[in-house]
Amino acid sequence: MLSRPSNHEPIPWRHGVVSTPLFTAATVYAGGLGLGLAADAGNALPLGWIGVGSLTGIAAAAASRFIRTSGQSAFRRWFHTGFTATWTSAAYAWINWTAHGSPWTLASAAVVGAATAALTPFYAIDRGLRAEEIAAQWAAEAGTGYGDRAEWARLFEEVGARGVEVGKSQRTRGGYAMPLRLTSTSFEQLLTMLPALETRKGDIRPGALRLVRSDSGLASEAMLHVTTRNVLAETIDLPDDAHPLTIREPLTLGLLESGEPIEILFRQVSIMIAGMKGSGKSVLLHVIISLLTRCTDAVIWMIDMAQGNTAKRWLRPWAQQWKDADGRLIDRPILDWVATDPAEAVRLLNAALAITDGRARRMKGGKIQPKDTEPAVIVLSDENSDLMAWTPEALKAKIRLLKKGRKAAVDVVDAVQRGTGPNTGGGEVDSQYDIAIGMRFAKKQEGQFVFPGHYQQVDLSKLPGKGALYILDQARAQEGGIGPERGKVYFANDEDEHADGTPRHDIEELAVARWDIRPDLDQAAQEDAAPFGYHERWNDPERIAWLLDALGLPTPAGTGTRTATGGASAAGGNAAPGQAGGIGTLTPMKPIDYYIDKAKNPQAEPPQEPAAPAAEPSTGGGSGGGEDDPQVAAAIARALAEFERITEQAAETAPEEEPSEAAPAGPEWLPTAIDAIESAGAMGMKPAAIAEMVGRDRKTVREALKAAAERGELVYRDRGPHSVYVHPDHT
Repeated sequence: MLSRPSNHEPIPWRHGVVSTPLFTAATVYAGGLGLGLAADAGNALPLGWIGVGSLTGIAAAAASRFIRTSGQSAFRRWFHTGFTATWTSAAYAWINWTAHGSPWTLASAAVVGAATAALTPFYAIDRGLRAEEIAAQWAAEAGTGYGDRAEWARLFEEVGARGVEVGKSQRTRGGYAMPLRLTSTSFEQLLTMLPALETRKGDIRPGALRLVRSDSGLASEAMLHVTTRNVLAETIDLPDDAHPLTIREPLTLGLLESGEPIEILFRQVSIMIAGMKGSGKSVLLHVIISLLTRCTDAVIWMIDMAQGNTAKRWLRPWAQQWKDADGRLIDRPILDWVATDPAEAVRLLNAALAITDGRARRMKGGKIQPKDTEPAVIVLSDENSDLMAWTPEALKAKIRLLKKGRKAAVDVVDAVQRGTGPNTGGGEVDSQYDIAIGMRFAKKQEGQFVFPGHYQQVDLSKLPGKGALYILDQARAQEGGIGPERGKVYFANDEDEHADGTPRHDIEELAVARWDIRPDLDQAAQEDAAPFGYHERWNDPERIAWLLDALGLPTPAGTGTRTATGGASAAGGNAAPGQAGGIGTLTPMKPIDYYIDKAKNPQAEPPQEPAAPAAEPSTGGGSGGGEDDPQVAAAIARALAEFERITEQAAETAPEEEPSEAAPAGPEWLPTAIDAIESAGAMGMKPAAIAEMVGRDRKTVREALKAAAERGELVYRDRGPHSVYVHPDHT
């Protein structure tokens, strides 16, 4: 079996940061010496042809590099091309110089050395940008052991497979593959002989053989993959890449044992992930989130029943008002909604079901194709067993969502500690999963719950280390006639601290790089979800207390003061701690003079979003369930009526104020902003656009605009993430 340490690379001079420039410089110098020897022997050098050939070589090398990097970003493509043109120009320039003079001088040798030293750092950058390409090349070269056709033909005969013709082997990323022609033994019969073949071969690991049908689709043709690379023992880092993706294409989670990528289509599928604690399930969830948050046509709703342990790392940059690499304030959460208790989880699931029903009513037929204006909703659940086993309302909503969601682009990913019915929700839920992922368990018997139809083919107790898994994709299995495949998920470090005790921010850095990629939920879906508390999901202090506590943020004054709709008394659903109306900054009660002025001039108060129905569907207990009590609702209604009576009476008896000339309120840039908002007409302007126009930070702009709205100079139109300020003349 071919095996090398994973930190070594094949042919070091070709990929080494220092060895490759030295080898290249030596080759160029040797070429110059060859020309010098020819000249010393009395041969006339064709200097003109050498010059023409040099220019041709430079152009050909640069053009070739430009073409070969067509799939990369513009920056990488031009850097590779420019670097290639630079070093080839330097090499050919030196050869032409020595052809006209002599390579035997100290000056010519010094020029080669100086050029090599100058270009080596740029080669290191060039090589770093090709890290994935080099890794793939190493993976291919690590498994270049070719199969002996005669040996394999003999092995097939020994295990009882008759009439199996073995073709010429081909390289793969994890080993090699051999085309087979079956004349007597069927594909299904040969599948059962693979364990015996592995034993007869002797120098391969159990599970190293994988038989798939040929691309031709003929029953007489198949392909035998032989894995010589130990993928499961490797640590495969999550690629450092944050370019946008689409939910409509498969996303790569890691590598199969064959060296092929683990590609999963998250669109129109339901996924179950099962694994005991310590198996790498949390790392897999972080990898999934890192991919979904790069999709321009998907939003994540997460149920994290472990008190938000997975979600809070992704929310921290927003909650603590970090800035990204461009200096922009992260002003919205990368996860669109997070539930950490049964009551909130039921709200979320019912909202997802309402979106499903709403989209079904609006669609003309067929299935919704997600796009940035109508994104898919991925409901990701961690510690799903805590919810399914004890909350009947959640189980009922989950079953309906699994059955109805996929046509409306609302899909489910569930992570559980066991594959048994009480953990997943029972057979009616299990039957809806299109993809099953099993990670390490202490006992082999757990495999019968995760892969009931392939129990004899898997042994989850033998999976090595964190992140190793079996995966069964029903669509792939039906096409290729294969069972669960082994693989290794990418590694995303979710540790809180380094070895020396200093904080780690690996997950937070992923969130910072991705926060502005994901779209907002479309307006129609927001309206579908509104009755279940969608607009108050981030500004109700009771519903986000888990985040406040985890990040050490101050609990807002007035915690527990809720409106009759079950939401908090503050607005600004995406505002972060420290921002107006955000977590930790609920607006305090205004003085009575404010309500007197409001009664005199109703237009001075920004219009509010229509209140959600007071009778929110029952959540089955838990926090926030009091608003469903009829007695509580009646008490709230009486209190609101009494408060309105007092304010109306105060308005009637208040003395008339004398008009007075006052200095303009607000900062010096505010009149310019108000003029721009007036010019925008009924469409209004977002605070972010105003901040960019006046050159101020968003927090300062929001506070000034809010104050202007309270004075009646502007009107705030609350539409969640699409909220705008409008001039009173255009309301």
